[in-house]
Amino acid sequence: MFDRKVKKEIEALQEKLFMRDQIIDGLCDEKMVLDLDPSGKITSINQNFREEFGAGADAVIGQQMKDLVPQALRNTDHFRRMVSAIEKKEVWVGAWQVQNGDHKDMWFRTTLFPIKHRDGDLEGYRAFANNLTRTIETSKEHESLIHAMQRSTAVIEFDLDGQVLAANDLFLNCLGYTLSEIKGRHHRMFCPPDVYESPEYEQFWARLARGQFVASRFKRVDKFGNEVWLEASYNPLKNSRGEYYKVVKFATVITDQVMQEREVANAAGVAYETSKATDASTKRGIEVMQGTAGVMQKLAEQMTKATEGISALDQQSQKINSIIQSISGIADQTNLLALNAAIEAARAGDQGRGFAVVADEVRQLAQRTSAATEEIVGVVGQNQQMTSHAVSIIETGKKQAEEVNQMVDEASSVINDIQEAAQQVVDAVSRFADRLGR
Repeated sequence: MFDRKVKKEIEALQEKLFMRDQIIDGLCDEKMVLDLDPSGKITSINQNFREEFGAGADAVIGQQMKDLVPQALRNTDHFRRMVSAIEKKEVWVGAWQVQNGDHKDMWFRTTLFPIKHRDGDLEGYRAFANNLTRTIETSKEHESLIHAMQRSTAVIEFDLDGQVLAANDLFLNCLGYTLSEIKGRHHRMFCPPDVYESPEYEQFWARLARGQFVASRFKRVDKFGNEVWLEASYNPLKNSRGEYYKVVKFATVITDQVMQEREVANAAGVAYETSKATDASTKRGIEVMQGTAGVMQKLAEQMTKATEGISALDQQSQKINSIIQSISGIADQTNLLALNAAIEAARAGDQGRGFAVVADEVRQLAQRTSAATEEIVGVVGQNQQMTSHAVSIIETGKKQAEEVNQMVDEASSVINDIQEAAQQVVDAVSRFADRLGR
């Protein structure tokens, strides 16, 4: 009877021990395991520890657990708690930071259990650990990133309805508020009426509530009603259940930049209008030069015709001169004949007296004809000189007109080049102004 009872107790204890062994074996299969002697010296490690620790894993055997912590990291609370737990033979749970053989920093989430006999004597310690290096490094990187953004970027947080939850100093300073003045108030306090009264404003918060981020330039007003421009993004965040629960805004003040862009846009507008006016003026200049060239061409043609007419007149004058010379010769002959007739009449005496009167009249007529002919010759000669002078002047004017016409052509070409360049300036300024407008 007694033996059966003892046997059952033994079987129950064996069953309990078997179940505990399953738990321990499961932990050993899944976790990094280290065994330590009562002083805290590592006596053994499992394969999981070797794989996670990497280079120099077996070299930790025989070293104190606390000595694996780099000297620079021993002045921390979690290190002191670990050392205290080993000294007091207590359970310790915490982050154990070590360096492997490649001097790579590693973080192990560790649970250290003291193993004692029934009489309380300490057999040693067993430590179960998980490698949290990637998790902690990622967390620290994110934390550093957040700190960096907090230092350099204006940050404010809202709930999904737009109520202010928190804001950093940069945001508060750029809008002139204290946190107590804005916490719990709605985002619209930072917006001009034409923004928060628009249908787009309601849609803006609806988009954020659906998890859509919004990034753009935003016009806002500070505590004193001054216009402030922000380059910002509104970012919906999820909680541990995957639900959107708040919106974080990261912003940079760009008011000076926007003001400068406005000034540049205004200057571009002035340059555009000036360029258009220049373009129009050059086009008008081309038209005037082309008109002038046409007039000068016609003038040259008229001068050519005038030259031809005067040349023909000169030829006619030469013909008249030839006729006058003939008349002069006839007058000379007539005068000679009249003289001879007078001589013969004198010889005839009284009988030739009437003939002598006629001869004298003929002689006087011949003399007057000769005098008139000489006068005509003088006038024709003067006409020829004047005609030659006029032809010379017209030829000079024609040559100058042709030179002016050539200069007009060259000026037209230059103005045309200016017009093309002005048009290119107009197009470039127009494109620049359009980009600024967008």
